[in-house]
Amino acid sequence: MSRSLTGLLLMAVLMASQANAVALSVQLKDTIDQGSGNIDLFRAKQQKNNLSAADLEEMRSDNGGSLVFAVDVNEAANGSEKASCQGVAIESAVLTIVVGGNSFSFSDYSTPTESMLAKFGSTERKLYHTLIGQTGSSLITPSSSSALSGSSYDALITMPVNIALDNATSATLDITLLETNTSLGDPEAFYDFTAGFEDLALVSAEDSSFLAGLAPGQSEAPLVITQGQVLNPIDSWVYFPSSVEYYIAAYEDNYPAKSDYDFNDLVVGYRVGLGMTADKVSSLLIYGYIIARGSGFTHDWYLHIGLPDEASGTGMVNLFQAGSSVQESGYPKSISQSGSFDQRLLQGTKSLMQVPGLEFANTEAEVSLIQGQKFSVSFDFDTPLNLADIALPPYDPYLHVTNTGYEIHLPEYASRLGSSVNNAEGVGGFKNEQGYPFVVIIPEDWEPPLEHVDLGEAYSTFLGYVSSSGAQNESWYTVPSATKIKGIGKAFWKWD
Repeated sequence: MSRSLTGLLLMAVLMASQANAVALSVQLKDTIDQGSGNIDLFRAKQQKNNLSAADLEEMRSDNGGSLVFAVDVNEAANGSEKASCQGVAIESAVLTIVVGGNSFSFSDYSTPTESMLAKFGSTERKLYHTLIGQTGSSLITPSSSSALSGSSYDALITMPVNIALDNATSATLDITLLETNTSLGDPEAFYDFTAGFEDLALVSAEDSSFLAGLAPGQSEAPLVITQGQVLNPIDSWVYFPSSVEYYIAAYEDNYPAKSDYDFNDLVVGYRVGLGMTADKVSSLLIYGYIIARGSGFTHDWYLHIGLPDEASGTGMVNLFQAGSSVQESGYPKSISQSGSFDQRLLQGTKSLMQVPGLEFANTEAEVSLIQGQKFSVSFDFDTPLNLADIALPPYDPYLHVTNTGYEIHLPEYASRLGSSVNNAEGVGGFKNEQGYPFVVIIPEDWEPPLEHVDLGEAYSTFLGYVSSSGAQNESWYTVPSATKIKGIGKAFWKWD
């Protein structure tokens, strides 16, 4: 981040009476440099603002028994990081307080965000607290008299301290940032630390609350798990297909007729995360994007995940405008569920993803690409579930085609909506007479055929894959005819 702060953290004029003293934010002298820092809480950026033990106790009391640090994230804007969104992860943080010759250590801490990351030399991803920000001033102005007014601080570290500090003789924060395995790409490449250094400040409850609400850079960061998304305590996360990849669901929506079989009528990317508490599943996260829509019909898109009958819980559905952290009208929406998880996550796809004046989006050769909406779901189970009792991925992503009234599922699933034509007519078995499906699930490297180009023409080995019931040509989706597909590319449709 820019080291030229528009307003340095300055202590306000001292009050005439100690009884009237209020907690005031102050910038600290020591920094996190080259991934580590030994921060003396008694030393301020400017010596005249050095803190006393009484000041530390005032700050602890103001924050309800915790010391709260603001961090100015200062990372190189290269790779997946950029000026508007940068991040690091914390490996450890220990606060050591000496009172009356006795030393007390505090290692519990929290930050507003977390992510699943692999440490350097390992491919195993674990949950780490993260610090996310952006270049330049965040212009924090909770009030004109705030000591943080106009500063460029970004993230927060909260450390509970259960002893009084008014007689402390030493207070030191030792913090180490995580050296990530950047060879894995994102999210590790995003959350690495570089040669920059991070400033810290001790902040008041007013300033920490306002900064938490600003959340600079969070909407653009990869694989952000915010504390507010799920309420149950989580030990670790398991993602399908992985923490950085998506399943692609591609549909032919003229069921039960085969039609042009181009499988671009709707294309959606999605992934599912299971939050584990010990060996039980306590929470659920879902992320996804609309990638393409090549149909004159409109649809609602559902995700069904089989669960035990006794399962229940509550959660939230988010739907973000394309390329934006702003949600569509009517979102977020609260949801509740008993039994299997089965929720409509996209409603009216034709109105959601459209090019003004054109029928289709991202399926025609000479038409520029547009980004689709992003959706996410956070869901907490009332009682944790056994992992073995949850249906296997890729689950059951299905369409309800509004124009025809039909549902479209993977062949092994049955229709679920009582109001659909499938139930009224008693039809199912989502394959045509030749055994071809109406939805395929494909790894995220796949790109859809152009409008009216048969999938078997765009991917010549697909027919062999289907005719062998998947025993042959398993990698059919990796060998397209370059002139017969729409080159969207995951770097474009995964815009955040």
